[in-house]
Amino acid sequence: MDEPSTDVPGDDERIIEGTGAAPGVAVGTAYRHEASAPRVHHGAIAPDEVDAELDRLANAVQRAEQELETVRTLAPDALAADTDAIFEAQALMLRDEDVLQAIRQRIREEKEPAGTAVQEVLGAHRERLEESDDAQLRTGADDLLEVEQRLLRALRRSTTMAHIGAQSVVVAEDLTATDLLRFHQHDLLGAVTAQGGPASHAAIVARALGLPFLVGAGEALQAVASGERVIVDGTEGRLVVQPRAATVEEYRQRSADTSPPMGRGTEKTGRPLQTTDGHPVTLRANVGLEAELDRLRSGPGDGIGLLRTELFLRAKGDPRAVPEEQQVELYRTAAEAAGSAGATIRLLDLGDKDRGPGRAAGAPENNPVWGWRGLRMLLDRPDELLRPQLRALLRANQEGVLRVLLPMVTDVVEVRRVRQMMDEESDRLTEDGVPHDSNLPLGIMVEVPAAALQAPAFTELVDFFSVGTNDLTQYVLAADRGSGRSTVRHDALHPAVLGLILRVVEAGRMSGCPVEVCGEIAGDVQAVPVLLGLGVDTLSVSLPSLPGVRRIIRSVGYDAAKALARDVLQADDAQAVRRRARAWIDTHLSPAETAGSQDENARDPTASD
Repeated sequence: MDEPSTDVPGDDERIIEGTGAAPGVAVGTAYRHEASAPRVHHGAIAPDEVDAELDRLANAVQRAEQELETVRTLAPDALAADTDAIFEAQALMLRDEDVLQAIRQRIREEKEPAGTAVQEVLGAHRERLEESDDAQLRTGADDLLEVEQRLLRALRRSTTMAHIGAQSVVVAEDLTATDLLRFHQHDLLGAVTAQGGPASHAAIVARALGLPFLVGAGEALQAVASGERVIVDGTEGRLVVQPRAATVEEYRQRSADTSPPMGRGTEKTGRPLQTTDGHPVTLRANVGLEAELDRLRSGPGDGIGLLRTELFLRAKGDPRAVPEEQQVELYRTAAEAAGSAGATIRLLDLGDKDRGPGRAAGAPENNPVWGWRGLRMLLDRPDELLRPQLRALLRANQEGVLRVLLPMVTDVVEVRRVRQMMDEESDRLTEDGVPHDSNLPLGIMVEVPAAALQAPAFTELVDFFSVGTNDLTQYVLAADRGSGRSTVRHDALHPAVLGLILRVVEAGRMSGCPVEVCGEIAGDVQAVPVLLGLGVDTLSVSLPSLPGVRRIIRSVGYDAAKALARDVLQADDAQAVRRRARAWIDTHLSPAETAGSQDENARDPTASD
């Protein structure tokens, strides 16, 4: 981190809170980015202008596709898999014949200019997604908005601009993945937005680029002017404007105390991970993109605690249509990267949003976050989705250590149905003479409160529990973490959420069924000692979080952590839990022990676990 000048008047310092979407700290100069929407002519066209307007639309689609390919080239080679998955989704939207036909129809029948027709058709799709409480659905709305803007720019033959000074922190109402990639070509240090959530594509790209990214900063961001010195803290969700010299020094010291990133040989693979009083802990990585596997290979052999196949397969096209043979190779690759620690493969966690625009066969969900998604969709479409994935996993399991994880589980009947299908597919592979290994451990995501409340009933059917605190929290607290208004209420350290985690841990302890936590709370500095104290012995975190979480585990006493957990369970709300956890950390851990973890800790915006 570059050290800025320290001649800023001390009493001008102010702090703006938001949500950390990509970890790290950057000190730089604020640059306000005011994005202007492409202008559209809304008057009607004459009948004899229809054909020319249709040709204009066709040419705009072609130019938009060319721009999309140009943007792809801006991504560093190491991020190709990450960005390809994002921009391939937009390319599919641009080529969606149902959507294009709807636009052409408005031009022909309503005599609308192409720009108006584009806005009307894509805007209608987008509004339906934006009204949802599901963060994943709103990510689809972001894609549609970016496609709409590309088409409108192409119709006007205009381009996006990205002229920023060196050492800049971009401050904007909102940013797209494309914006970040363009700004990254001009030495961007970090970014802050008033809107947006940690599940956006911009957040995914920011994390992959290593750019600290703060979202949901709200109206207070309007007071930040270009040229002001700022510190963006993407880990703790904070923007410091006109920082005092002491504040700058504090962040400078925090950065200096951070140990080198994973992969530089700082962690010895033979050293057991345990607390100061000898309690063993397992640490694994959350993975959603193939490019992350190389970083995993160069680390200390943590293994994969959560591989999100809906993201992993999307780089190969529609995740619903990736052939079995291709899936087998991908899972073998993941198993090889995970090594002897193994890889936990979550089955496709798709939802109603994955129908795609123009493909809404059947009645869409009014609120898909509560409805047709995850295991519910897989069980309703077994031949198309579930059975091919189970077959691929059984085959790949022969050449590696794999575990299978079921998403969005509600009751034990669902698990019994999956086990029956897994046995049937294993029998068919045997009959067909296809090599496979039927010894495939089966676990469930505990993210629906019903599963947590009935945890004892699941212990006879599953080999392990994986608590997905992101979704569990939003269901328990009725607070969507991707919504600007309710994000502040979404906190997995709420005592009600912690109480459900403890219930699952106790059910697992009584039956010998391992329990792990794979939500973003597992990488939260203040949460790690609490989770250990609750009895969670396995944490699965984003790759950037691994070194810092490992450092905290080695610095915590297990008995002391249990006392902390007992204390915070009596708190009134999440804020009270955090105050007590922060005070405990200040007492039990040195700044050097928490500094690295804070800079490396990452909210995981690709997930809705």
